[in-house]
Amino acid sequence: MTAMPLFDPSGDHANRLVPAGWLFYLAIGLEILFMISPAAGYFYALYGPALNLLDRWAVTAWLTQFFLPHISTTRSAVLNALPCIGGFCVLVGAAWFLIAAAQLYWSKFRRLGPVTTGLYRLSRHPQYCGLALLGLGALLLWPRFLALIAYVLMLFLYRFLAAAEERRCEQRFGDSYRDYRTRTRITWPLASAGTEPAKEAAVPGSPWRVRSQAGLTMIAVVVSVVVAVGLREYTLSQLSAHYDKHTAVLSPAPLDGELLAAYRAAVEDGRVRQLLADAGTNPLLVHVLPEDWHLADLPMETGSEHGGHDTPADFDRRRYKLLFSRARTHLPESVGKAIVRSAYGIDPLILVRVDIEARRVTAVEKPPTHVRWGDIPSPLF
Repeated sequence: MTAMPLFDPSGDHANRLVPAGWLFYLAIGLEILFMISPAAGYFYALYGPALNLLDRWAVTAWLTQFFLPHISTTRSAVLNALPCIGGFCVLVGAAWFLIAAAQLYWSKFRRLGPVTTGLYRLSRHPQYCGLALLGLGALLLWPRFLALIAYVLMLFLYRFLAAAEERRCEQRFGDSYRDYRTRTRITWPLASAGTEPAKEAAVPGSPWRVRSQAGLTMIAVVVSVVVAVGLREYTLSQLSAHYDKHTAVLSPAPLDGELLAAYRAAVEDGRVRQLLADAGTNPLLVHVLPEDWHLADLPMETGSEHGGHDTPADFDRRRYKLLFSRARTHLPESVGKAIVRSAYGIDPLILVRVDIEARRVTAVEKPPTHVRWGDIPSPLF
């Protein structure tokens, strides 16, 4: 029954925040859509410098990091299922939003009056429900801390905007809208009808109410970040990994003894030792991939124009490629797993190809300086 989200300059404090909030969330939450599109290079030409600016300071560099796996197959079935869950949420959320929008504009075009049927019978704001579900899916597909914070802020902005819209609807439709509000849930179909912010819909936002809601929003942001840090720790515990004092060795593939065998075959080679010694680098991040795998989020393939992920399950378990990189970090004294926690990017040094069956290095190459979309913070695991 309510209108589509609109910016009303005469509205309350929350309403004035909505356009900026949408632009911020669209730039962050939909990053995954650009990553798989031909327009990715153009998108990152504008968006990449903003990410790199955040990486300049320790207090903000963590915002560009990932807290869930994006390129890795872990030992956790739940973590491995997240991309499928995220994709499902994106599709359902987009469909939900579009159906709600079609209902609303069809009613306006035909001048049928208030919309109270279809999705609007389940929820007073089905368009927000769809956008929230779509945003959750995008977050699961591209889980930066920055996207998480933007998502939580958008959920609260939707709530504030819903209250402002309901005030306008009550003024326009009177008792009929009040009756509709008492029998219809505010947003989520599974929420009870009595959980709507009736007082917020009836009384314009006061400075005290705005401050209290802002405080609640900040608490939600902090709690979500703390939970995300815990999820990152769980993710790191489920990766194929090996940690030396100044080196973190990760594999996006589900490896067991092959990980350590490939790493040792590489570092025991005289050419590799000399190149690493010349680089004088601590700490190091090493990614171990099957020779058959390709991940566009890691700068490993010289001259490759191939995007996306190619990760066959039946890969050759004898041949691997190892990307040795300098970890970009504001904590150069980091050791072990802390290297991964603090790293906001990598500077590739050498690409080593090994045959673990023959226990020898087959090639030592110079890797690309960055991924094909430019020098941007990309997922490490």
